[in-house]
Amino acid sequence: MNYLGKLLLIILAFLILWTSPSYCKEPYKIGAIFSVTGAASFLGEPEKNTVQMLAEQINKAGGINGHPLEVIIEDSKSD
Repeated sequence: MNYLGKLLLIILAFLILWTSPSYCKEPYKIGAIFSVTGAASFLGEPEKNTVQMLAEQINKAGGINGHPLEVIIEDSKSD
């Protein structure tokens, strides 16, 4: 194998290792409690949708310092 072939093999191995899940950063988990159902659902549903939309936008832009966001939403049922 010539020099160029060895260099390409090293670069390929590096890219495979660099993009493997073990080298990816753990997600930042954010919890939110909204009144998705019940009397205040007219507020809770748009709030839930907004948080999910913002998390998607942040993740598409590369997350926060390379960490993706994971939003955990709970329904308070207007209690």
